[in-house]
Amino acid sequence: MYRTRKTEKRYALQRKQAKAAGICCDFCEFTSTHPQVKEEFSYFWVARNNFPYSVWDGCDVADHVMIVPKRHIEGVHVFTAAERQEFINIIAAYEARGYSFYARPPKSTQKSVAHQHTHLIKNYGKTKKIQLSVEKPYTLLAK
Repeated sequence: MYRTRKTEKRYALQRKQAKAAGICCDFCEFTSTHPQVKEEFSYFWVARNNFPYSVWDGCDVADHVMIVPKRHIEGVHVFTAAERQEFINIIAAYEARGYSFYARPPKSTQKSVAHQHTHLIKNYGKTKKIQLSVEKPYTLLAK
């Protein structure tokens, strides 16, 4: 899961601006007319990711959206029975259209937004021959 350097810089700037504006959670700002919202369900939004990954499973990303609960919660483990059912139905519909799904656990140090969200990622299916990236502590990865 990698974003381009340009996208990562835009993301860092947006987080800084949101913090300065006193916005604690971008996802709690969603409404049915919010520009990121693609679909609305009873308990969830499906929203476009403004800062999408550029690579997933070693392939270029074709589309990247997220399932976002309407209420602010930290993890799937606190879904009600009705939320669980709707969540699985959304995942099933997107999986049938070729999307992978991914979510980090509530206390993950890599989770950038505390509000639970599940990534739905569709790639072009063409494996990259080689992919190089540098991650702290500056380990060179070749995939």
